[in-house]
Amino acid sequence: MEQESRRLIEQALHLHATDIHLQPGRKKTSLFFRIHGRLRPVSSMSIRYAERLTAHFKFRAGMDIGEQRRPQNGSLLLKNTSPPVNLRFSTLPAFQRESLAVRLLPQHEFFQLSSISYTSRVTSYFSSLLEQRQGMLILTGPTGSGKTTTLYAFLHELAGRGARIVSVEDPVEIQDESFIQTEVNEKAGLTYRELLKSSLRHDPDVLMIGEIRDEHTAAMAVRAALTGHLVLTTMHAGTAQGAVQRLQDLGCLSTDLKEILLCVTSQELAPRYCPLCKSQPCSIYCTHYRHTSRTALFDILAADELHQCLSGHASSVTISRNNQRVKGYSLGLFQPEYRKEPAYV
Repeated sequence: MEQESRRLIEQALHLHATDIHLQPGRKKTSLFFRIHGRLRPVSSMSIRYAERLTAHFKFRAGMDIGEQRRPQNGSLLLKNTSPPVNLRFSTLPAFQRESLAVRLLPQHEFFQLSSISYTSRVTSYFSSLLEQRQGMLILTGPTGSGKTTTLYAFLHELAGRGARIVSVEDPVEIQDESFIQTEVNEKAGLTYRELLKSSLRHDPDVLMIGEIRDEHTAAMAVRAALTGHLVLTTMHAGTAQGAVQRLQDLGCLSTDLKEILLCVTSQELAPRYCPLCKSQPCSIYCTHYRHTSRTALFDILAADELHQCLSGHASSVTISRNNQRVKGYSLGLFQPEYRKEPAYV
């Protein structure tokens, strides 16, 4: 199955897919790719072939091949693909048979800060934020909204400016030799809390925390920002204001947050209009807009609006997604009707 599995991965990379799904049915297993945020049916295969393919991936990722009754997770780094790719596996015991999901994380592919948004106002604002010596910058948004891409663009920019960066991630998604990356391993006692403590003693200028999940991580992140570090992190929240509220729910004092929070962003990816395909979204086989078929839209909560939010007053965003949409429509980058389209095909 070595050659078959490699062909599958290379096909997904060629189409810039972010996920591969093997979905079992009664008589066959369906293969799906998630491309530009949408689930695309690719083909179907026999149940026996799918089981062999799943067992091969589980074996290479160090998972238990014989265990099909419990969910499992694993990872694998493929260096012989172009580009090298980190694969994260997740199995789930479905009603019919075991289902497999594979997240593809291409390595050594970095977005420049200037390319994360089509509007220079947003990129200029982010560039000025990264000049700060201390404080906290929080990225929020739903799964698949590009938070990790934005975060690594920030880190790549800071590394180019000579900053000493230490990251605490679970897991390390994109390997970058320009800064120190540590990975959470709870079985070995390497929790977010322990790694953050050690990282603060390692003389970093910038501390990247993969995600704030609990009270301890939030407290350590606030402490790092208060003691003269620039902290970059992500949170799961529906809006920028929701992230602020969640920090307060996790026990962070409003007085501390007013002192350290530089900005909180909420982002989404909007599909771009392709002049060649004449459709929305762009075809998965289009070579013109394949890699830039979506652009990021940001809600940025900062300055006076952020302080009003921390004080419990109604607030607005400084650079809103609505304003970016209007500008995008006027430039012909994407169509106003894109939200009317189904998320799945």
